[in-house]
Amino acid sequence: MPKLIVLALAVLLAGLFYALMHRNPIRRGLAGDMLASSARPALLVRAAHGLAPAGAGVADIAPETASASGSARVYYALHARPGRGGTGDPARLVALLAETSSEYRWPLDVSSGLTEMRAASGELAGMTLHAATFALPPDKDALAPAFGDDPSPWGAGALVRRFTGLAEMRHVKVVVEYREPLEETRDSPRFGHPAVLDDPAALAAFEARAERAFQLERPGGDWAKGRDISRLDAAPERLERRALARMLGILERDRGDDR
Repeated sequence: MPKLIVLALAVLLAGLFYALMHRNPIRRGLAGDMLASSARPALLVRAAHGLAPAGAGVADIAPETASASGSARVYYALHARPGRGGTGDPARLVALLAETSSEYRWPLDVSSGLTEMRAASGELAGMTLHAATFALPPDKDALAPAFGDDPSPWGAGALVRRFTGLAEMRHVKVVVEYREPLEETRDSPRFGHPAVLDDPAALAAFEARAERAFQLERPGGDWAKGRDISRLDAAPERLERRALARMLGILERDRGDDR
């Protein structure tokens, strides 16, 4: 009889846990024009004033693993300056959240795979972020086709400051990129190396603008219920999903530890 009571209690607790999770599942999407997740703690990426919404969506991708292909779902929100009919120097902001399927997670190495300059790590809103500056060639820009802004300034590629962090036991990768166009003349790659990368003062000013371009927030309260988060539409077909998978890097099997 005691064993039956213990078993019944275990079943009851499991049912209550499932009911709570089913009632308030994690929601990821948009809160206004912010990329948002209701995980605990919740996460919001808020673009700075002057950067207008330029696209948003969700896409399934198949990143590589050590032996095959894994699976992940990417939620993204894009902002740009100038917006339609707006003014100002061109700039783009990428905010994305990549959630793996349950059997995979992201490795601790969150580098871009490109030649990074002025890399550093620090904390923002309680999350450890890896920040790095690099030149992004047009043929490796997975998200450029999803922007709704004027593509003409971006023909030579982009100067990027990327901020990357891991959350939810490494099942989620958060990436925020601030981008400015490389100039066709001054910054055209010299043996793959744009001239701006040799200008410390210009890079420091660029990185300062990148830090002002967004806010990462981890709010509490009702955000965990996800009521203010709307679902995203499927990404357009022109978004290059294979390139997006390469941008985010490989996956590793979840071994059940928390290294």
